[in-house]
Amino acid sequence: MNPLIYYAAGLAVSVVSGILAGFGAVYVFNKMPAKWLCDYGETPDVRHLPPRVGRYPWGPLFALVFASATFKTGLAGWTYGAAVLPALWLLLLIGMSDKKYCIIPDQFVIALAVTGIGFASLGNGVLSPLLGLAAGGGVFFVIGLLGKLIMKKDVMGFGDVKLAAVCGLVTGLSGIIAIMVMTALSSAALFSLWLAGGKLKASDQEPLGPFIAGSAAVYLIFSQELQQAIRFYLYGSV
Repeated sequence: MNPLIYYAAGLAVSVVSGILAGFGAVYVFNKMPAKWLCDYGETPDVRHLPPRVGRYPWGPLFALVFASATFKTGLAGWTYGAAVLPALWLLLLIGMSDKKYCIIPDQFVIALAVTGIGFASLGNGVLSPLLGLAAGGGVFFVIGLLGKLIMKKDVMGFGDVKLAAVCGLVTGLSGIIAIMVMTALSSAALFSLWLAGGKLKASDQEPLGPFIAGSAAVYLIFSQELQQAIRFYLYGSV
C-alpha cells in the first residue's frame, strides 16, 4: 500500500475514533448510574446526579487527545492501537470518577481487566501479566497498610489497590513498574506544588486514582519509547 494512503487512512480512522471516544466518555460519565459513584451502602445525593461534566470544552478536548493517541499507537501496529483505545477510554472514566467523587467504580476496573485479553493476544504471554497483577496490587496494598499503621488513618483506598493490580495485568511486570514510578513522581510533584501554593494542607487527602490512571495511559501510549529509555538506562543501549 502506498505510504501516503496508509497514513491518510490511519488519520481518518483516528479522527473518527477520537470523536466517538471523546464525546462518548462525557456521555457515559453523565449517564452512568449514580450508585456507581458511591461507596458500598452509601445513598446517592444531588451531587451524584447528572450533568456531572460539561460537554464543552471536555468533549472536544478528549476527542483531540483520543485521536492523537489512536494515531500514535497505530504507528506501532493497528492491532496494538485497537487494544489501547478501549483501555485509555476506561482509564479516563476511572480518573474522572476518582477525581470528582473519590471513588473508582468496580464496573470500570472489571472492564479494564477484560481489555487485557487484547494485549495478551499480541503475544505478551501469560507470566508477565500475572506478575504485573501481583506486583501492582501487592505493592499498593503494602503501602496502604504501612500508611495506616504509621499515620493511624487510611492513606490509600482499596480502589487504588484494585486499579494498580489491573494496570499490572494489562501492561505486564515492566509496565506496572514504570507506572508506579511515574505515579510516585507525578503525585509527589503536584502535591508539593499544591502545598507550596496553599491549595492543599498537609492534613488533606487527594485521590491517587487519577495519577495511576494517567501514568498507565502515558505508558500505553509511549510504551516503546519508555522501554527504550529503560533499556538505555540499564544497559547503555537500545
